[in-house]
Amino acid sequence: MKIRDVYITDYVRTPFSRSRPREPPRDAFGILRPDELTALTLIDMFDNRLKDKVKPEDVDEFYVGATHFNYENIAFGGRYSLFLAKFPAKISSIALDRQCGSGMTCASIGYDNIALGYSDIVIASGKNNATMSRSKRPTVRETPPSMRKGHEFFVDDVVDFRCSYSMLQTAQKLSEMNAGIFIKEDNDRISVRSHQLAAKAQEEGFFKDEIVPVMAHTEGDEDTPMLIEHDLSVRKNATYEGTKDLRALSKPGWDGGYYRPLMSKDEYVKEFGTELGLVTAGNSCPTNAGAATLLLMSEDTMKKHDLDPLARIVSIGYGAVDPTVMGRGPVPATWMALKHAGLTIDDIDFWEINEAFGIVALNWIHEVGLDDKIDDINIKGGAISIGHPIAATGPRIVGTLARILKEKNAKLGLATMCCGGGQGTAMIIENTDV
Repeated sequence: MKIRDVYITDYVRTPFSRSRPREPPRDAFGILRPDELTALTLIDMFDNRLKDKVKPEDVDEFYVGATHFNYENIAFGGRYSLFLAKFPAKISSIALDRQCGSGMTCASIGYDNIALGYSDIVIASGKNNATMSRSKRPTVRETPPSMRKGHEFFVDDVVDFRCSYSMLQTAQKLSEMNAGIFIKEDNDRISVRSHQLAAKAQEEGFFKDEIVPVMAHTEGDEDTPMLIEHDLSVRKNATYEGTKDLRALSKPGWDGGYYRPLMSKDEYVKEFGTELGLVTAGNSCPTNAGAATLLLMSEDTMKKHDLDPLARIVSIGYGAVDPTVMGRGPVPATWMALKHAGLTIDDIDFWEINEAFGIVALNWIHEVGLDDKIDDINIKGGAISIGHPIAATGPRIVGTLARILKEKNAKLGLATMCCGGGQGTAMIIENTDV
């Protein structure tokens, strides 16, 4: 069996709104379901961007990722968005959950099936609307019996679900693991950098070509329509001074933030200069609503439809880590992708690391040896500023990276991200124009 090359031939996403689970009217996308947002990307891709070169009936498979599939996020095996976009019933679909890496994993599965000859055209999407999401951490009363002390299947002392369920606490623990390497100021400064770069990219119009405008409503008024054409979480005037004193959202290990504290209170204060947690709204990604979609094809199919490649997929990677420090997931995923491509760190021109938290990016940069290449990482900003609609972020960072390679006339890029539950995904892509 011949392994075929796989190409990304199109990429489109919605703007990312700022979710407000406690005040839905404040979210411009508060009344738009995730499957509707995904359908908007499909309609724009096939009705406007492809200009009849590829029709919905030409598609073999559709994969859509999300972090859960209940209530307003129900996917019907992935078919809801297809039907909303009026695609034919013959198209196979899958709804997939790998938490934050769901959308990127959809692209990875599409890559596999095309490479092996089972499909010629695959759509890979990711979606989320955190305002609508009804998933929540169980209360003590709702906690399953197996997660209570004394039960035969109790594993909290091993997996530490109190920490693993809270991404804030996983970031806190990861920060403490990096004591002596990074301090809170580093988290805040890389976060401010994200906003500044994203604001610059918005002003220069970089994101315009990848975004389909969405008719939503004014923030705070569901009865007043508004066309949303840009990401709503970017703070154009972000400064370190305005970020450093934001309220702590996490608890240190010594204060009960997680089992088996890494250091005592005195050691913690000595390392970080505070008794408070290190994770704030300023150095975390916001919660968001949005969708992003990639179109994948074999080389022969791409030529048949007279399309030019946005990028060629070179390699994929994945990995799993301790869920209490889920932010380490991009590290093994990155090494796998590089190994299977026969590449080294020095071969990659530009990088996208999902900024679930500032410390996630910092930890990855340090562990893979990119400390001196910060200027080549997330050059258009990252999730801390642009937003992180969970599963949509994977297709976004891959698609944005492909466009960066075109803009910079660079050859290779790697996109990677951590996943809730302690996993990581990665993808290496190539600009075939170089």
